[in-house]
Amino acid sequence: MSDEETKARLQREAQRLFALRGFRGASVRDITGAAHANLGAITYHFGTKRALYGAVVETVFARLAERVEAAAGGPAPGLERLRAIVGAIFAFFRETPEAPRLVLHQVLAGEGIPTFAQPYLRRNLAAIAQVVRDGRARGEFRAADPTLVAFTIISQSVWFALVGREIVGILGGLPGAGDVADRVERHVVDVATRFLEES
Repeated sequence: MSDEETKARLQREAQRLFALRGFRGASVRDITGAAHANLGAITYHFGTKRALYGAVVETVFARLAERVEAAAGGPAPGLERLRAIVGAIFAFFRETPEAPRLVLHQVLAGEGIPTFAQPYLRRNLAAIAQVVRDGRARGEFRAADPTLVAFTIISQSVWFALVGREIVGILGGLPGAGDVADRVERHVVDVATRFLEES
């Protein structure tokens, strides 16, 4: 296995284990064992376990920020851009369901959102808030706090990413439950856009 393959495998297994057990709960031995690498591999490739955690968090949340910014960009009306943003966030969490748990362990331990994730979360908030500002400037949206609208969209999306499986299990036996994830995604868009379009 080449150095690059080992590094990629370490990062992939670290992502899984950090999401499952948190930074403190995932040991160097656990990560290197899962990656079929020697115990010194993390030191060799990343320097420290903390640096590996940073690389994992930055890689994951940079991808989310890039998708949100891509969906937010362009000349489309605000409603279409917000719909694209929510779609991008839900698609990302479907593909990377462990992403919220990478930071949740730290938050629940009272350590706050990891500094590694914060610049990317700010980028998400800024991109969504700018769509709201643009919509207000064009007369598409009523006056509302753009940052709070962005928080609402992100928090609802992250919440479903965290507990979606349990929600699907609870609703699964109910008539008309349908595809819960699609319904929640549409609901997040509806909540934001109807609020913004109210006169």
